Amino acid sequence: MTLLVAGATGKTGGPLVEQLLNCRHGVRVIVRSRERLPATVRDNPNIAVIEASILDLSDEQMAEHVKGCDAIVSCLGHVISFKGMYGEPRELCTEAARRLCDAIERNTPAKPVKFILMNTVGVANPDLNERRTWNDRLLLSVLRHLVPPHNDNETALAHLHRNVGSQNPYVEWSSVRPDSLIDGDVSSYDITASPMTGILSGRPTSRANVAHFMTQLIDDETLWNTWKFGAPVIMNSQGEVPQ
Repeated sequence: MTLLVAGATGKTGGPLVEQLLNCRHGVRVIVRSRERLPATVRDNPNIAVIEASILDLSDEQMAEHVKGCDAIVSCLGHVISFKGMYGEPRELCTEAARRLCDAIERNTPAKPVKFILMNTVGVANPDLNERRTWNDRLLLSVLRHLVPPHNDNETALAHLHRNVGSQNPYVEWSSVRPDSLIDGDVSSYDITASPMTGILSGRPTSRANVAHFMTQLIDDETLWNTWKFGAPVIMNSQGEVPQ
């Protein structure tokens, strides 16, 4: 398989790239600087590094980079700093998702390409009537009005749901919603259609587990057919403490 990862130098994108390479996949990554990749990754014969800011690529360049890919994963996110949250681009995740999906459609592939968006449990699945506690609703209202990255995550999923849709002949998608992200190795984890608890009382999720689940979505057609056009929630299994 040939895969493309955006956000490959991030805390989740990094483990994802390593796991994909360990599975012997051909991996393309779009990064601002090749030097930000670990030496073991950038020197791997199965990696192709595209040095660019993803939103600076032209439509023609984007289409060329996604051509021939079986799956594309966006692990993009905003840096947790004042500039990262309130500076430009405020719609990084949404615009990247839109342009990557547009690029797939531009190439009219013979079979649908998998598009996986890393999102957050704070974003509701538009197909389900997900219950939120009063505290969750208050928190989400504050985030929606005061923290631009939350709006970006919401509009990114909304774009996939409304604009790409579930009848697209070229793109199939899934939006993975981890609970609170922590560091740790791959361990046992649970996948559910909706949050099992409130946002403030949810279980932590190892970034390595998120990467593992996304790798499985790419490799396992049965798993993909279960969660395509959906927004699965991932969290570490009860009592699981990543090492």
